[in-house]
Amino acid sequence: MARILSAIPLVLLLAPLGSLHAAEAVVPAERQTPAPPALAEDNAKTTFRFYGEMGLGGSVYLNGDDKHKYSDGTYIEGGLEVKHGNWFGLLYGEGWTVQADHQGNAWVPDHSWGGFEGGINRFYGGYRTDKGTELILSGRNDSSLDDLQWWGDFTPEYGYVIPNTRDLTYAAKLQNLTGKLRYSVTSAPESRVDESKAWLHFGKYDRYSDKYTYRAMINGYLQYDIQEGLTLLNGLEVTDGTGQLYLIGLQGKHLAGRAWHHTGKGDGYNPGSESGMMMSGMIEPAKGFYLSTAYSYAKHELDNADDQTTSYAQFGIWYEYFGGKLATALDSRFYLDNDTTEASNSVFVMQYFYW
Repeated sequence: MARILSAIPLVLLLAPLGSLHAAEAVVPAERQTPAPPALAEDNAKTTFRFYGEMGLGGSVYLNGDDKHKYSDGTYIEGGLEVKHGNWFGLLYGEGWTVQADHQGNAWVPDHSWGGFEGGINRFYGGYRTDKGTELILSGRNDSSLDDLQWWGDFTPEYGYVIPNTRDLTYAAKLQNLTGKLRYSVTSAPESRVDESKAWLHFGKYDRYSDKYTYRAMINGYLQYDIQEGLTLLNGLEVTDGTGQLYLIGLQGKHLAGRAWHHTGKGDGYNPGSESGMMMSGMIEPAKGFYLSTAYSYAKHELDNADDQTTSYAQFGIWYEYFGGKLATALDSRFYLDNDTTEASNSVFVMQYFYW
C-alpha cells in the first residue's frame, strides 16, 4: 500500500511524492528517492512536470496466526506539478492492490486479492515568497507533522508511526524550509473522508477510508541545524478533544533519535496516552547502498483495556541504482521479550521504480 512518507527539506516533505520548491539542505538516506528534475526558472512561463513511482512487493509474517502469509504492499502513484512565477500547485494520485482472504474479507494477509483501490491524495496550491516562505491551501494534503513522519528513522519500512493527525481534507499550511532554522505549521477544521462523494471509484472496497475522521487540529515543528550534519527537531500537535502530541528529536549523519508523548485519544477506541522513543543508525558502505538498524519502544496506557508495550528491533537494507531510477529495499522487524502486543515478526521486500 502506498505510504505517506516524510523528511527534512521540502524535496522530501512529500517523499516519495516529491516537492515543488526544494530548499538547499542535507538530505538523509532515509527512504531516499530521486528528486524530480527542476521546473524551469523562467517566471514569465507556466511550467509543468509529471513524475511518480511504483513499488512491487510486501511483507511475510514469520510467526503467529498469520505465519507464512503475505501482506501485499504493491502500489503506483504519480503527480502533475505546475509553477508560474511564485505560484505553484500539485495534483497527485495513488492506487494500490487490496488483499482479501478466500471468504472475501479485505485488508487481511493471505494469498488472494480482492481488487484495486485508489484516489487523489494531494491537491493543493500555494505561493512562495522570494525568501522561501510558503502559504499552501489544500483540498487534500498531509499535516506538517506527517511530513516528518519518518524523521529520525533510516530504515526502509517498519519504523514506528507516531500518533499524529495525518491525511487532511481541507487545510492551510505556512512554512519556510530554507536556512538553519526551518518551520512548518498546519491548521485544519474537522476532517472526514467520505468515499460516497468521490468523483471516481475503483472497486468494492472503495469505502474503506470512510473510517478516517479527525477533529479540528493544528500541528507543526521547528528544526534547527546545531552544526553541519546535526539537526534538532521540536514538534507539537493540539487537537479539539483528542489530546496533544509533544515530539523532540536529534538527527546526525549516521545516528538519530526521537521521543514523543501523546496525552490521549479522546473518545476513540481504547482512549489513553502513549509515550515512546525510537533510535536508529545507518551506514553507507558503498555508493547508494545503505545498511540500517533501529529500536522502537512505546508504552500505551489505555483507559478501557490493559496497558500495552510495543518493543521491536529492525535491520534493513536500501540499494538505489541506475541513477536513482530503481531501488531495492529489505527490512525486518523482530519483537522483543518486553513486547505485549503479540504482533508477528516479519520481513519486508520491495522493488521501486521512479520516473
